[in-house]
Amino acid sequence: MPKTTLQQRLVDALVATGRGTIVPSRSRKYITLERPDRSFFYVGRNGALRFGRTVTDSVAAPEDFKRRLLAETER
Repeated sequence: MPKTTLQQRLVDALVATGRGTIVPSRSRKYITLERPDRSFFYVGRNGALRFGRTVTDSVAAPEDFKRRLLAETER
């Protein structure tokens, strides 16, 4: 059984905690999830996590946010 990628683990964690829902995206570089406040999370192939209204205007999420998010869902 192949190991789950960091990208997939982050997407699963965001969906499981109710922080985002997967939406269709024009970007081939990121998986896009819509946040409850109508902005977006963008998850890259190597586990890059960004948030904002657009990919261009998005900012990188802090490493501790990613770490806490994964720890919260792996329990």
